[in-house]
Amino acid sequence: MTSTGIKARFQRDGFVRIRNILNFENDLKPVLNSMEFVMNRIVLRYVPRKLQSEIIGLPFKRKYQYLTKLSIPNVNQYFSIRYSQQNPTSNSDFLACKSIFNLIKNRKIHKCLEKILGSEIASNPVQNSRIKVPEKKLEFDNLHDGLLGRTPWHQDAAVLDKNGQKNTDLVTCWIPFTKTKIKNGCMLIIKESHKLGLLNHGRGPKGQVEIKNKELLDKIESIPLEADVGDIILMDKNTIHCSLPNVSKSFRISIDLRFNKAGQPTGREPLPSFYVASKNKKNITVTNYMQWIALWEKAKEKCVSRKYLYKLHVPTFKGKDRDLAQVI
Repeated sequence: MTSTGIKARFQRDGFVRIRNILNFENDLKPVLNSMEFVMNRIVLRYVPRKLQSEIIGLPFKRKYQYLTKLSIPNVNQYFSIRYSQQNPTSNSDFLACKSIFNLIKNRKIHKCLEKILGSEIASNPVQNSRIKVPEKKLEFDNLHDGLLGRTPWHQDAAVLDKNGQKNTDLVTCWIPFTKTKIKNGCMLIIKESHKLGLLNHGRGPKGQVEIKNKELLDKIESIPLEADVGDIILMDKNTIHCSLPNVSKSFRISIDLRFNKAGQPTGREPLPSFYVASKNKKNITVTNYMQWIALWEKAKEKCVSRKYLYKLHVPTFKGKDRDLAQVI
């Protein structure tokens, strides 16, 4: 796809799928290797010694499936690429691996983003990793957990603070690590919905942010965003989307990174933001993995005393003008 095509389609539809941008062996497999390294550490900590060798020898997906059945406190935080939102401590941790940093700094991704954001681009700390478990293996309470199960209809701008909602040109970069189809829970998207602006949202049963009266969207035509390994999907902050349930027998693994025009608020201060692309090389001050980790450690120090990493400002505009029922 040409650079003109990327920008035109993004502006028209609110999203664009760009095929075969990333290389599995060089760009993606290192992240899966980091996840498996963490799994092996968990095995050594929680699995009886006589079973450890057997479990460590299991394939990636079977090993993860085994671990999810154990009574391990907050096991999914081990694979999260950000700190837990609530009650951070000095010992809080996340999947702070070099492979994730390399993906954030990936020049092939930046070249695509430049067509939309321009030459001055910053990494945004709103980022998630998702290992979507086959739904029949999920506990009922986790069916609507966006990191494990279904993700409800929402707009990404809704998870920013007020400043970010108004003043940040945010682009989501969604990256699949496994082939993503309708059956294993790909995203659904409402084409051109970014033109509606930010809508009123509420809280779901798991505390997730979701569009108010979201059931109305089930009657509107949506597009399943199937994707192959190596593809990326770029999405506007106001594009309405959700994910389908994973009714397959396997896991669906993805990461969503976010970027914005440099100099704009992140929508989650004081979490780390830094230049990843610029015409002025002096702006690129975070050049290695340890500098990135130092930024997160500094941010954590500020968050421990207040007992939260960030607060979600769920959009609840006065009146009903921003209600879904009024704009569709």
